Amino acid sequence: MTSLQKISDNKLSAVVLAAGLGKRMQSSEAKVLHPVLGKPIIWRVLKAIDEISKQMANLEQIHIVVGHNAEQVEAYIKQCIEAKEFQRPIFFHKQEKQLGTGHALMSAQKALSGFQGNILVVSGDCPLLTSDSLTSFLLEHKEKQSDLTILTTKLENPSGYGRIVRSKQGQVLGIVEEKDASEKEKQINEIGTSIYCFNWKAIEKGLKELKNDNKQGEYYLTDLIAWSVKAGHKVNCLPIDDWRLVMGVNSRLELQLANKFLNEIVSQRFLLEGGVTIVDPVSTWIAPEVKIEPDTIILPGCWLMGDIQIGKSCIIGPHTSIEGRVRIGMQTKIVQSHLEDCSIGRACYIGPFAHLRMGTTLAAQVRIGNFVEIKMSTIDSLSAVSHLSYVGDTTVGKDTNIGAGTITANYDHITKIKAATVIEDGASIGSNSVLVAPVKIGKNAVVAAGTVITKDVDDESLAVRRVKQENIAGWSQRRKQAGNKNKNPDK
Repeated sequence: MTSLQKISDNKLSAVVLAAGLGKRMQSSEAKVLHPVLGKPIIWRVLKAIDEISKQMANLEQIHIVVGHNAEQVEAYIKQCIEAKEFQRPIFFHKQEKQLGTGHALMSAQKALSGFQGNILVVSGDCPLLTSDSLTSFLLEHKEKQSDLTILTTKLENPSGYGRIVRSKQGQVLGIVEEKDASEKEKQINEIGTSIYCFNWKAIEKGLKELKNDNKQGEYYLTDLIAWSVKAGHKVNCLPIDDWRLVMGVNSRLELQLANKFLNEIVSQRFLLEGGVTIVDPVSTWIAPEVKIEPDTIILPGCWLMGDIQIGKSCIIGPHTSIEGRVRIGMQTKIVQSHLEDCSIGRACYIGPFAHLRMGTTLAAQVRIGNFVEIKMSTIDSLSAVSHLSYVGDTTVGKDTNIGAGTITANYDHITKIKAATVIEDGASIGSNSVLVAPVKIGKNAVVAAGTVITKDVDDESLAVRRVKQENIAGWSQRRKQAGNKNKNPDK
C-alpha cells in the first residue's frame, strides 16, 4: 500500500480562515477578493484545496470562516459553486468578532463536532498555494503519525511573522507571535505559515482551552502547538523551500509581490518545461490557468488571463491582451490586439489593434486586420476583414472579403433589438458599406463600395445603392470668392 493510499484511508476536511479585516489593504472590498493574476485570492486558495481531491478522495468538505465583508465573500464563492468551479461541498461560518485565528477556527468548531479524521487549516490569503505542496504536507502529517503538523518556511527577514521555537534537540515547542516575542526569539528565521493539519479528535480539546492573555487580547491558533506539546501529543513541522508558495497578502505591496512571484513561477515553468519562448518575462503576465503548446513565442507586453489554450508555433504579441475562455489554433499570429471569450482557428492573422469580443469564432486562415472589431460572429476559412470594420451578430462564409470601413448594423437603438447578418461563401463587400440587419448576402454576390444594404442580395448579384454623382463646374472657385467677400465686407 502506497503512502498516498494510506492517507486516503482517513477522513479529511479543510477549514479556510477568511474573516480578516485586511486593514492595510485600505479597500472597501474584502481582502481575499483582490485578484492575483486574474483570480481572487480566495479562489486560488480554494482551488488548491479542492484539487487535493484529485489525488486524495478522502477530502470531504471545505469550511470557510468569513467575517469582515462576509456578504461579498459568500456571494462570490456561491457564484463559483453555481458555475461548478469546485468539486467538494463548501460551507460558511460567520466569525462575528475578529478575535484572532484561534477564535476563527472556533467559529467552525460546532460543524466539526464529532468529526473523526484530520483537519487541514489554511489561511485564506495565500494565493500561491498549490495542491502538490498541500498533498506533500498531508502525507508528512500521516507518515509521521502526528497529531499536529505545521507548514513552516525560512525567511531572511521574518519580521511580522510568528517564530517557530524549538528545543536544543530540535523538537518543536511552540510558536511565538512577533508582538509577544523576546529579542532573542525575534532572531529566529523559521516562521509558521498559518497552515496546519490537526488530528481533530486529539486537538479539539486544546481549541476549547485557548486563552487570550496576550498583548493583542486575541485567541491565537499558534498557542495550540505549546498546548499539544504539554499534552503529550506528537507535533511535527514540514519546512517548505520556496517561501513564495506560502506567502500571505496583507497589503497592496504584498498583493503586487504575489502577482510578481506567481508570474515568475508560471513563466519559469513554460521556459523550462513547456518549450515556450517568452522574450521578456518581466513585461509578460501569464495566469497559471493558461496552456501554451511548444514552439509558441510570447512577445513583450502580453497579458494572458483566464482559461486560455494556445496551439503550437503561434506568435502572440507584442502588447496583446487575452482574457476569459479563449482557444487559439496552431500557427496563428496575433499582434497588438485584445481578445476575450473567443475561438481562433489554425494559421489566422489578427491585428494590429483588432478587438475580438465574446462569441467570436474564426475558422482556419482568417485574417482580421487593424482597427477591426468582431462580436458574436462566425467567420469561415480563408475570409478577411482587413481594415477599419465592425462585424457583429454575423455569419461569414468561406473565401469572403469584407472591405475597409464596412459596418454590419446589427442594433436598432429605437426597438433595442439586435438582428443577424449572413454573408455567404465567396461574397465581396466593398469599402464603406453598411449592411443593415436582418439581411443576407448570397454566394459570390458583390456589394459595391459605399452601398447601404437594407434587403437581401441574391447569389452572383451586384448590389449598388448610391446617389448619382454630379460634378458642378467652377464650384470651388465660386466658393472661395464668396468666402473672401464675407471676410472683407467693405471690399
